[in-house]
Amino acid sequence: MERLSLERKGTFLRASVCDVCNFSCEYCATDLGMENHTPKCLNAPLLSAEAYIENLKLLAGHGFEIISFTGGEPLLAKDIDQLLEAGRKIFKKVEITTNGSKVLEHLDLIKKNVDILKISIDAVDRDLRVNIAHNPDAADTLRVIEECCKAGMESVGLNFVYMKQNREELPALVEYVKGLNEKYQTDIYISVLDLYYSRGNQEFWEEQFVNLKELRADIRKMGIQINRRLRVGCDSYNCRWNGVLVNMKDSISCTHRSALCDTCKEYCQEGIYSLKHSASGWISVCPTNNPKLGSLLAGDEKSGIADRYINQLNAITRVDHTGQEFFLKNGLKER
Repeated sequence: MERLSLERKGTFLRASVCDVCNFSCEYCATDLGMENHTPKCLNAPLLSAEAYIENLKLLAGHGFEIISFTGGEPLLAKDIDQLLEAGRKIFKKVEITTNGSKVLEHLDLIKKNVDILKISIDAVDRDLRVNIAHNPDAADTLRVIEECCKAGMESVGLNFVYMKQNREELPALVEYVKGLNEKYQTDIYISVLDLYYSRGNQEFWEEQFVNLKELRADIRKMGIQINRRLRVGCDSYNCRWNGVLVNMKDSISCTHRSALCDTCKEYCQEGIYSLKHSASGWISVCPTNNPKLGSLLAGDEKSGIADRYINQLNAITRVDHTGQEFFLKNGLKER
């Protein structure tokens, strides 16, 4: 059995447990199945909770210690209680990324089984938030976050996709989080994500993408020190802005790549940073639905199938300036 190398011990398993979402966020790569990457040509059914959990146990045996549950909207999964409870038993750290609309219905379950709750929020302004999500339920996101604080959630992160239309909202979000941290003695943090490209959202991406080096320059002008973190996947920067921890992902300055990327016709923005497991059991290291770049984790040879992708993760290398190659291969104007 192959295992993650010591250099990859912090690599997480990105586990999609649901193939639908009740939000229709403007930036979501729906053409890639959101986070639920499964080639349509396979017609693969969703796994039962029991089968899904068996795959999680197998992958944990290959060295994964961190699991990040995603969707679609993961809290729409009919067996989410079983999956979260199993994740708590199998992995050292459990994360979940959600749009927040179903969090209060599952708050006790989350408190018992989740180490880090990540809630997507793209504006403090109510109308803008609803417009980006294309769902009126997004109006309640601020209330949901505060209820999590009241309930004593120890680690809450807010995911903010930085775009031209909402970039002016980030300072307001920092002030909002500062107020909550002071009121509830919490340490909510903000993760700023750059807009992800897919061919299905190319027009929107070209209209709205902002290179996060612009944000870092603006923060430095305020006299705030920015730290650079080298990690598996994209580069990351962080700072304390008015006392609030703000992480900034940067998928343009550098990513991790493998030999697979050299000949890839869909050279992606993010590179390789995790193993992805879909709600149907399809695994891949690539953020694509290309059926040649993944496999269904099923049958008597499951451990050998997993070995193939563990070896791919172990072989990835950090490559600087991959943004230039990404722009070139996708016929995009460099930003």
